[in-house]
Amino acid sequence: MLRSVCLSGLCAIFLLVPCSMTFAQQMRMETHVFVDDETEPADHTITLFDANTVYQFSEQPAQITVFRAPTSAHGGQFILLDLESNQRTDISTKRIGQLMDKINKWAGGQEDPLLKFSADPTFVESFDDETGTLTLDHPVWQYRAATVPAENKQVLAHYREFTDWFTRLNTMLHSTLPPGARLKLNAACEAHGVVPVEIHRTVKSQSVPVRSTHLFAWRLSREDRDRIDETQSFLASFEKVGNKDFLAQRAERDLVRGQSR
Repeated sequence: MLRSVCLSGLCAIFLLVPCSMTFAQQMRMETHVFVDDETEPADHTITLFDANTVYQFSEQPAQITVFRAPTSAHGGQFILLDLESNQRTDISTKRIGQLMDKINKWAGGQEDPLLKFSADPTFVESFDDETGTLTLDHPVWQYRAATVPAENKQVLAHYREFTDWFTRLNTMLHSTLPPGARLKLNAACEAHGVVPVEIHRTVKSQSVPVRSTHLFAWRLSREDRDRIDETQSFLASFEKVGNKDFLAQRAERDLVRGQSR
């Protein structure tokens, strides 16, 4: 449809749109995850938000995750790109949502306090307007987050939608606890108009706390744009395989690496 619009018409439309609107949903987030008191990060990712699509670049494994948010016209999806095998696999948000419903129902019926809490978590929430410190507290789980105001409501909503779905995806791929606790943190951040720059998570029945740091930029750089362009070429050229085969190959490769160390 866009091809049928004449160039002069496109230029006229662009001139009528304030420059700030063209950047309304742009954001860059660099994340480091630390386990316990380690000074070297256990994980490092760069996440680029651009309009209705999010691109996350991971080092371990060497993978790109593309998220396309659900709209009224079509369902959402994650596309996982394996940079070693040059393969891709697609996972719909509908499938993820259905699985989360089953996991939450199962966890809610368990005797284990942590599983039961994860299925439907409730926190005592506090927020310090002066320092931006957000705390979610419960006897079995605590979040303490340092936050800063988001650039605008659009980018904050975009951040929350991606983070919500990515948390659910991680539960699906790595068999972690149900995602409810992190979803509550995301909702609290949006309610206060903030994004977290550092998160401390302490699960009382687990001895190892986890800390993550997040560096935000509200515009994409030329380098970021080049990464997105390269990812588009990968989407077009990588072999598409089923979820089971994709994940099995990656697990086997990780196992071999672990045995060789």
